[in-house]
Amino acid sequence: MSYLPYLLEALPSVRQPGKIVGPFADLMGKVYNLLFELLHSNTSAGSLGLAIIIFTLIVKLILFPLMVKQQKSSFKMQALQPELMKIRKKYEGKTDQMSQQRMAFEMQEFQKKNGVSMVSGCLPMLIQLPILYALFYLFQNAYVYVDVIGHNYTDIANAIVNIPVSLRMEVFHPYAQEFANAYKNVAIIKDGIDMRQVNEVVMLVNYLKPDDWNVILQNLGDAGSSLVPLLATKSSIETFLTIPLVSKAGLHFPGIIIPIAAGVTTWLQSKIMMMMNPQNSDSGNPAAAMTKSMLYTMPIMMGVITINTPVALGIYWTLSNLFSIFQTWTVYKVLGAKDENGELDLESKSDKKAKIADKNKKGAK
Repeated sequence: MSYLPYLLEALPSVRQPGKIVGPFADLMGKVYNLLFELLHSNTSAGSLGLAIIIFTLIVKLILFPLMVKQQKSSFKMQALQPELMKIRKKYEGKTDQMSQQRMAFEMQEFQKKNGVSMVSGCLPMLIQLPILYALFYLFQNAYVYVDVIGHNYTDIANAIVNIPVSLRMEVFHPYAQEFANAYKNVAIIKDGIDMRQVNEVVMLVNYLKPDDWNVILQNLGDAGSSLVPLLATKSSIETFLTIPLVSKAGLHFPGIIIPIAAGVTTWLQSKIMMMMNPQNSDSGNPAAAMTKSMLYTMPIMMGVITINTPVALGIYWTLSNLFSIFQTWTVYKVLGAKDENGELDLESKSDKKAKIADKNKKGAK
């Protein structure tokens, strides 16, 4: 049974996904929560990480038809290159704005007539950005979307509230002040955190890093004994291959492995797409410059983003890239075999008309 609606109403979060991304994040949160519950009921350790792997696979399977369509379009674009070269040659040496606009218009019309697009190769990567944006909120506020984590955080917050007031304020006040300063422009905590309110303390629990908890337990001494098993449960749920998934990756080992993997796999995916689409290396192709630029800018961008976001997000992106590389290689092999057997319709409409006209002439003779 899912308690997601209750948690969404009862537990506040620092960042809200907004009206557009919000429903999308809630939907993915429900799917992710269901996956997590199924896994957690069989194995508690590492279930958050395993849920990410399965969730990524589900997303890739949903997007698979779109990827196949895009790769068919790339194959067709490759076959249409001679026709596109004729249009470019027609305007060769004409650098005035009017001629360039006419060339662009003719090429766009030709592509539209034949059902292809020069920028279709970027579509699979670009379409994942809204998903990535929603997942950022999901993993940053996992306690809101994943029931088991939400209840664990609530138990930790209750244990903190029950610590004697003077000791609680002495140990937790510096962290609460740091948290309030970090999000001073957020209305929900602009006046700080009320350490007597469980729902507000939950946000602080989500903010604190593993190293912070080590210091807190040391400073609490025996008064923190009730927190020890709860924090052990928290670590067991959130840690995957020794990496805490809901914390920022940062620049230290082992977290830094994830941004590096995200950047490398993004570059590898883009490189394979370029290798399998010869038109992307054509200097006369307007999309080629953009594709080459993305080959280097996207890996750097994803590396920087995943340094400053929850590790879970970087794992999702890395796995998504690996699945995409496998899908791309497999689909191109299948399409290549069909092309060799003449099973793919890659001719332009003008070539088809020319063949029909030639056949009719021969028939008339």
